[in-house]
Amino acid sequence: MPTPKTSVTREGIEILGGPAQASSYKALDMMPSVIEDSADPYGLSFNRSITVRGVSDFFLARTINGLPIQGIVGGADLFDLDDIGRIDLYRGSIPANQGLGFSNAAGVLDLNLLPPKEKLSGTISQGVGSNGFHRTFARIDSGRLPTGTSFFVSGSIADAEKWKGEGDARRKNVAFGLTQSLGDQLEVAVYGVHNDQKANSYMPLTFAQTQNLGATAFFDYNTSLTGRSGIDASYYTFNRTRHVTNAIFAEIAYHIDPTQTIVAKPYYWRNTGYQETVAGANVRLWPISNYNLGGTIEYSKHLPWDADFLLGFWAQSTEPEPPPLHQKLYTATPLGTLNFLRYSTLATSDTHKLFSPYTQYTQTFGPTTVSGGVRLHIESTPNLQYFNTAGLPDVAYSDVWSFRPSPDTNASAPELTYYEWLPNLGVRHRLSEEWSASASYSRKVGRPDWGPQASAFLGAEAAFLAKGINLATLMGRIRPETVDAVDVGLRYQTGDLTIAPTFFGFWTHKKEVLVFDPAVGQSYYQSNAATVGRGFELETSWKATDWLTLTGSATIAAETYVADVAAGASSIMRVGGKQTPYTPRYSAKLAATCYRDGFSITPVFRFNSTRYGLADNTQAVSPYALVDVTASYEFGGKLGLTPMTVSAGVSNLFDHRYISAISVTETNLNSTSYFVGAPRTIFAGMSASF
Repeated sequence: MPTPKTSVTREGIEILGGPAQASSYKALDMMPSVIEDSADPYGLSFNRSITVRGVSDFFLARTINGLPIQGIVGGADLFDLDDIGRIDLYRGSIPANQGLGFSNAAGVLDLNLLPPKEKLSGTISQGVGSNGFHRTFARIDSGRLPTGTSFFVSGSIADAEKWKGEGDARRKNVAFGLTQSLGDQLEVAVYGVHNDQKANSYMPLTFAQTQNLGATAFFDYNTSLTGRSGIDASYYTFNRTRHVTNAIFAEIAYHIDPTQTIVAKPYYWRNTGYQETVAGANVRLWPISNYNLGGTIEYSKHLPWDADFLLGFWAQSTEPEPPPLHQKLYTATPLGTLNFLRYSTLATSDTHKLFSPYTQYTQTFGPTTVSGGVRLHIESTPNLQYFNTAGLPDVAYSDVWSFRPSPDTNASAPELTYYEWLPNLGVRHRLSEEWSASASYSRKVGRPDWGPQASAFLGAEAAFLAKGINLATLMGRIRPETVDAVDVGLRYQTGDLTIAPTFFGFWTHKKEVLVFDPAVGQSYYQSNAATVGRGFELETSWKATDWLTLTGSATIAAETYVADVAAGASSIMRVGGKQTPYTPRYSAKLAATCYRDGFSITPVFRFNSTRYGLADNTQAVSPYALVDVTASYEFGGKLGLTPMTVSAGVSNLFDHRYISAISVTETNLNSTSYFVGAPRTIFAGMSASF
């Protein structure tokens, strides 16, 4: 299909996924226009981020086998990367059956699970590294049984201390997959996963602190108690996150005949946990509990004139999801415990519903392939009702209603339904045996950020009401943004060399931005901005010799605001023509893999140019260049034993001090904070399989 998709193979995942094999973001690190950052070197922390062509992961569709199983909250990857056979990233235009979910304005990250294997097999691996890192993983595949059944079971335990301050990150994962053939026409696959991940947070720096990383890089949350509650709210144990997630989904394929298939994919995702963060002089607790229930059904047919037709429907209900339904404030005690202060937020919400019928048609005319389709994105936001919290005791959400809290009549928002048509069209033409050209277009959608909008109102309700603004009015000022994306590219491919240059452009409409309204004296979101993006990407791969392979990518890109942005009724944000925050104009990546006699070594070089923390292009973050190295040696086969491999690696080889993740999205025009990149990290591991 003529869309700008790049894939990471099983071998690439093993190298780029890192020793923890826990973050799909890390596996995308060599792709053009992708900036992956994490506050810790293993990808176990929740302080991670990724942008695709400058658009943040808040707008990235993250799917598993094409299904939007994961939620907005509970963002850890569900499956170990050891269970992933391929990762696909759609950076530009998207076919109608991809990118389902709340948002796909940043593209689509699709994990394709490694299904149960046809032969009995197993693998076990052990990893260790700096900062007390250790990880154990095991998987066993049954092979195809006489009943036509095959299954796998896998599990892992990973743990690492923070590289600065105190605290750690821990992850426990168990997964299974089962496939069953029922006659010649019916195939069933079922997958399930349990993931329990918790981590102490890394403290971000202010911009002023980033100007002297030699002195501030190791600043973090407090590691001792002072007895003063306002200071002890920044104690490290009061700044942590945990998500316990369970998911199950199925793929039921009925082959009507060799040319027609119906596939149903139901899924269920459940996430519970909490987030504790410093909030001024207090500690805020956000108890998290949400779920997704949905599925797709697709009919596909291969037509006699070398064409493929797809007709599908997707539906999902989510309850609840951001904004939070309840949060509590606590004060810190000298003993390291928390005393309940008050409920800070209490609300009710009904179901958030999404529906999408879609169709895609692909036709081949000799050397030319044309594909086009359309999806109707229907989204109904839930009714929201907030309640007065004065005098409520420290009881669970389910019990607080017995104390009859009164509704806040100014803090309610009705259900709203949005309709967005998302067409796509692509053409690929084979110019010769080596050269092909392609062009594609699609419209994409981005989810409004309702959570911070509600929090902004509740935090300064009197100021908003004084200007005649209630919550419903404020919520009405944001809506789904849309993006029109265009890609034009060439591809040269022989047996040893691939070169793929791509020119891209995109136009964002109804872009949500956070602005300060001086008339109200507060910041809030408005969907009243527009941006234009354009750039050039280059992907290359060259097998220079039998023992040396080079891969690389380069990006030159810019996304700028079309005009100044109105901030309320009486102020203007002077951002017209300015580069959006976070995104570098220039980036380059190069990897060289040397392989001989079972030994391989892969150095990786990455460069990012200057980035900005704010939309007025102030708070410039210095460019950086990093070098990572991984190596492995397969020795089991040489000794006549089961295949065994030892590996080792170093990330940030030269121990460079730099700013990695910036806690800003392209919507935030006002403020941001900065996370220091991890120092030199050394790791090693051993694996065996049969």
